Amino acid sequence: MSAAHTLFREHSNDEPSPDEVARRYRTLVEQLPLVLYVDALDAVSSNIFTSPQLEPVLGYSVAEWMSDAGLFARILHPDDRERVLASHEHTHRTHEPLSIEYRLIARDGRVVWLRDEAVVVLDDHQQPLYLQGYLLEITREREAEQQLRQLALYDPLTGLANRAFFHERLRHAIKLRHEEGHATGLLYIDLDDFKGINDRWGHDLGDDVLHEIGRRIEQSVRPGDTAGRLGGDEFAVVLTEPVTPEDAVLVAERLLKEIGRPLESGSGPLYTSASVGIAFGSHDETLLKEADIAMYRAKSHPEVGYAFFDPQLDRVALERSQRIGELREGIARGEFRLDYQAVVDLGAHQIIGYEALVRWEHPTEGELPPGEFIPLAEETGLIVSLGEWVLTEACTEATRLCRLHGRPIHISVNVSARQLHHPDFLRHVHRALDSSALMPNLLTLELTESTLLASDKRVAQTLQTIKELGVVLALDDFGTGYASLSYLRQFPIDVVKIDRSFTANVERKDGDLVLLKGIIDLGHALELDLVAEGIETSEQHTIVRRLGCQQAQGFYFGRPSHPAQRDLSAVGSV
Repeated sequence: MSAAHTLFREHSNDEPSPDEVARRYRTLVEQLPLVLYVDALDAVSSNIFTSPQLEPVLGYSVAEWMSDAGLFARILHPDDRERVLASHEHTHRTHEPLSIEYRLIARDGRVVWLRDEAVVVLDDHQQPLYLQGYLLEITREREAEQQLRQLALYDPLTGLANRAFFHERLRHAIKLRHEEGHATGLLYIDLDDFKGINDRWGHDLGDDVLHEIGRRIEQSVRPGDTAGRLGGDEFAVVLTEPVTPEDAVLVAERLLKEIGRPLESGSGPLYTSASVGIAFGSHDETLLKEADIAMYRAKSHPEVGYAFFDPQLDRVALERSQRIGELREGIARGEFRLDYQAVVDLGAHQIIGYEALVRWEHPTEGELPPGEFIPLAEETGLIVSLGEWVLTEACTEATRLCRLHGRPIHISVNVSARQLHHPDFLRHVHRALDSSALMPNLLTLELTESTLLASDKRVAQTLQTIKELGVVLALDDFGTGYASLSYLRQFPIDVVKIDRSFTANVERKDGDLVLLKGIIDLGHALELDLVAEGIETSEQHTIVRRLGCQQAQGFYFGRPSHPAQRDLSAVGSV
């Protein structure tokens, strides 16, 4: 006689009572390493029965489970909730068996993996009665699978993709980029003199350094890019999105900056550096070899830190790096000056202020216009310190002019997105006003549409605070961007500067005249002050004045220069 048979029979030949059968069945159920359940086929899957094993698995009592119809849905892992509820709904609707694995959050916060198997029980007439199934905990199995996956795909020291997985990601990126007609970018990173760290401090500290460098690399790359450790002190980054050489340089510079930050050790700060090779291509092995070659060439240019496989790009990168160094030194040495372009009140025919324009007096190349260095200053963040100097110098000059001429003189200063996002920008404005004793309402900060496009809530609050100080905010180059009208609603703009593209041909093209009139009428309707830029001829001057524009600036009123002792009432063509 089988063990199962003896469970339901006494040693005598008497049949057990129904109560005894139920007791023995319940004992069997309670001994199984499963949570058995029976749910109603209603909208909330009301629980009819759940076995006591629920509590040691999830920490909830059977009474809680049965009385709270929404408990199951609430403790589903957020990443699994939609999938699991959809599967249950499908089984209810089609009466097909349920078989799914998912995570629940236990009472103590543990993540518990479960396998859920259930069937819809039918009556003799094939009508559905209820859902009957079991929950089997598989947390240990899933954790073991995750550990195996981690060992198979990721470097145990740094957590980055290992060589095999990185190659897989590289091939995948190449396939996607090749289908879209783009080359894939690859950065090959090698730490400088890492052997010296091991020799001097030991391999344990060397491992700590590699772990930290891996973390910094992972945090420095762009979302979607894949970083990997190829072995030893060699790392690589595949740029998964279409990128230009300039984009790759920005990533390389960010990596070098992070790697170069001192690491804390028991013997004080430890300094590291790296060399980065950059290559573009459509074949994984070739790309790795070319980036490796470029990396070794980068070691011969430690002042730059990176090199392209393409020598021509190397030359551009070297020149760019040299210019960054010169720019940094130029700011420190005070090689910059400000010229001022007059802003004229068209009604009074009088100069009422100036726009400050920065110039670089390069020690070997002479005067450089803003287009030669402002974009580079913005990319590198040097615009923050340069912009602070411009702001202070311009406010000081405005105060001098006010005292010289005995009346208010306004000063306009251009502000970049990088400055606006800097946490000290508001302090810079306060400091410039305080040190110069300039009234806030005589300072205008000019913002471009692209600057506002990059703004967030924090920047919007900064602008509102500046506005509350009494500083004037102007929207520069109006009409050249994509959403000028929305910016006029979103930000506390006082002045709109009409881009020169709308004034350049107004005396020759009726269409341009209609556009200019529409912009001026819109400004009047919004009660904004308007400044027409690029006025170079008497005809342009006459037209913008006739259309009702309050102010203007351009070569017609004088080229940018130092105001000196200029007669502010004398306005005319150059």
